[in-house]
Amino acid sequence: MTNKNKPNKIKKIVLAAGESKRFGDKNKLLEMINDKPIINHVLDTLFEIFDYSELIVIVGHEHKLIKNSIFNKDIKILENIDYKKGIGTSIALGVNYLETDIDGVMIIPADMPYLNSKDLMNLERKFIELNCEKVVMPENNSKIGNPVILPRNYFNTLKSLKDDFGARSLIKKKDVITFKTGFGTIFDIDTRDELTKSKINF
Repeated sequence: MTNKNKPNKIKKIVLAAGESKRFGDKNKLLEMINDKPIINHVLDTLFEIFDYSELIVIVGHEHKLIKNSIFNKDIKILENIDYKKGIGTSIALGVNYLETDIDGVMIIPADMPYLNSKDLMNLERKFIELNCEKVVMPENNSKIGNPVILPRNYFNTLKSLKDDFGARSLIKKKDVITFKTGFGTIFDIDTRDELTKSKINF
């Protein structure tokens, strides 16, 4: 059980290592919306409410370009050399890097430009209210979205992830709490059509 007498420590791992295979020949995270790369829309939202020291960005595909696009050079960036094996390797890398006193981890895909600070703050608040012992997932229109916050008792499981498998298939239903959020938690950009829609509606 989490010690209520100490501050809760929840690390945020931003997943930015993928190859964007469904998107085409360009890295979707570097595509511009309102003159800003998609990845920086996500990071800017995180910086509205969290300190840079709470964040870890996992890069892989075109890692140099991604690093150069990140304006805050103090943020911790880890390079996943196994990124071609899939998202599980990025999650495992980030969790293996965590300090021993971390209570939970928020896993954030970098291709979700509609994420807003209110939803992120409410998700973290809900996790803390549950004594950092439940998996908290956002829900919008009966769809489960991202980011997901997992407690420390899942860290060993996350450290062992491999290939193109995320954490969801390993989460026990009894551990899950869903929380109502906005549209941004269920909208990501995988294709050019989705990018076009996001530019129209942004």
